[in-house]
Amino acid sequence: MLFRLIFALSLLFCLSGANEELRALEKKLAELTKRVDAQQIKENGSFESADKQSIISVGGRIDLRSIWGWPEGSFYAGKIPLSSEGENAQLKMSARDSRFWIKSRTPTAYGPARALIELDFWGSSGNEKSTNSHNPRLRHAYVTLGGFTVGQTNSAFNSLVTLDTIDYVINDVFVRQPLVRYTIDKGSVAYDFSFEQPETTLIDKNASIITPQDDLLPDLVTRVRYYPSWGEASFALLFRHIAQDKALLSDATQLSSKDSAFGYAANLSAKIQTYNQDDIRFDLQYGLGMGRYMAYNAFAAGFVDDDGKIRLRKSYGAHLGYRHFWSQTLRSTLAYAYAATEDSNEIRSDLQKANKSVTSLQANLFWTPFANALAGLEYSHGTREVQSTDTGKIDLALLVFRYEF
Repeated sequence: MLFRLIFALSLLFCLSGANEELRALEKKLAELTKRVDAQQIKENGSFESADKQSIISVGGRIDLRSIWGWPEGSFYAGKIPLSSEGENAQLKMSARDSRFWIKSRTPTAYGPARALIELDFWGSSGNEKSTNSHNPRLRHAYVTLGGFTVGQTNSAFNSLVTLDTIDYVINDVFVRQPLVRYTIDKGSVAYDFSFEQPETTLIDKNASIITPQDDLLPDLVTRVRYYPSWGEASFALLFRHIAQDKALLSDATQLSSKDSAFGYAANLSAKIQTYNQDDIRFDLQYGLGMGRYMAYNAFAAGFVDDDGKIRLRKSYGAHLGYRHFWSQTLRSTLAYAYAATEDSNEIRSDLQKANKSVTSLQANLFWTPFANALAGLEYSHGTREVQSTDTGKIDLALLVFRYEF
């Protein structure tokens, strides 16, 4: 009996010591885990959510641009000053192209759910006398799961391949908007089917672009993307319902009737690898009622007359660029772009200032001294012609410093 008692006490003592050692080991493991997590945050910019179900990462970029333009004006296709407009020259500096984003990845029974929210600072601005403030503006806010993308992001009609430039390309096919997209990814080939926010834009009798906001059907985009060994390419088709219902014109006149029409457009873009890291990039687009999808709404989808009748406008454009690497850290792009529109009927005398065609020529030199950093210098020349054949031009010298984190 005494022997059994001694044995039991010895066993309890051993177990107690083991528990203390186990607790000590657990404490050390927790401290080690914290250090590893901290190191991951430092190296990867990511960390676990409170419920430890999602991996969250943050990042962005700091972007400072200096722009000297002559005459003073904008490089947007529809806003290049005509010969009689604009001051001689102006210097502007801004950091509003800086961005901030948050990403997350969460495992689910249907695969990983990925989400992104990204802001820049192109919202309303303060003055340049003291604060130079710029309010945040939503760029992207979407989630992807099982091939679906839901939220706000770039349109599937956008050019897959874009030019490596600082400033806008004059014929840019670019829209960012709310959408529901489904993607079938086959590796080197992918297919996109997208229902996107509609927005009709029309030229009224005063040569002003109006947005009736009477849309009833989403814009439909189908796209195929191809990633061969020689580069990448995409071909997209757009189908739109253009509508106005007693629209309010720019002079406060309200139409008494409604009308609608169906528009369409096609967009082809590609990048072809050439010598070493060099490549050729091009883009072609054509459509009837393409409107705001090209050249930042320089050419509206159609014209609405005094009776409310919509006449869709043909528009088309192209750009061609060559990117050359002088070394591993130095590269340049030389590019030319063109965009234009046609009216199906005789041009009215009061529409003489409606945009007819635009062109641009761009050349730059970019230096990447280390990872995530960029310094660049670019020259841009743009021209605009209106229906009266009056023309205008603008020249810009741009300097950019950018750091991504």
